[in-house]
Amino acid sequence: MLLRSNPSPGDEGGTRIEIYVGNVEIMFLRPRMKGIRIWRPSPQEASEAAEKFNVGEKLQSLYLVSSADFRGFIVGGRPSWREAVRGFDDETLFDFGQEWPPGPEMSWGQVE
Repeated sequence: MLLRSNPSPGDEGGTRIEIYVGNVEIMFLRPRMKGIRIWRPSPQEASEAAEKFNVGEKLQSLYLVSSADFRGFIVGGRPSWREAVRGFDDETLFDFGQEWPPGPEMSWGQVE
């Protein structure tokens, strides 16, 4: 699964952030979210999510997701992110055919 922020059309030099999650089994997300945050839940948050979302057997792969007015989750592999200046119609930052690691124009990491 690939989540992608887009700079506003006509916003040259805007930063794009993309988040890749492999092996997604279950997700509860909205198609548009503003100010997204993804994190591994604390034990209390995991317990609450297991009860609310019925994902008790999948807690080791659970990541919580929130935005300004929404709270959901992803059950899958560890999310990775990449950020770089890109135009609205430019290719994805997760082109796995590109050299790795990328140059200094891109930053990257994983959700802890």
